[in-house]
Amino acid sequence: MTIFISVLGILTAVFFVLAATNGLKPYLKQPFMKKIYQNHRIFGMIAAFLAMIHMVVAISSGELRVTGALALLSLFSTSMLGMLFSEKKSKALYVAHRIIGPVTFILIFIHIIFNSSI
Repeated sequence: MTIFISVLGILTAVFFVLAATNGLKPYLKQPFMKKIYQNHRIFGMIAAFLAMIHMVVAISSGELRVTGALALLSLFSTSMLGMLFSEKKSKALYVAHRIIGPVTFILIFIHIIFNSSI
C-alpha cells in the first residue's frame, strides 16, 4: 500500500507542477510549453483529485501526516480560489490564488522531504 500512496503523491506533485507552469507563461516561449500551460485548469483539477485519493488511501492505511494535511488544505485552497476567480473575475481572488500557489508548492515540498518513504 505504501507504494500506491507514493505513486499517488508523486502524480499529485507532477500535475501540480504542470499546473504551476501557467505562472511562468511570460518566460516560457517554447511551443510545447504553451500546450502545457494552456491546460492549467485541467492539471490543477487532476492534482486536486489525485491529492484527495492520496489522502483517502493514506487515512485508510493509517499513514496520515500533518504535513500532508497542510499541503492538502493548501492545494484545495489554491484550487477553490482559482475556480472562484474563473467564475467571479475578482482581482482579489486572482491575487490570493497567485499567492497561495507558491505556498502550496512549499508545503508539498516539505511533505515530500519529511515523509518520503523512498
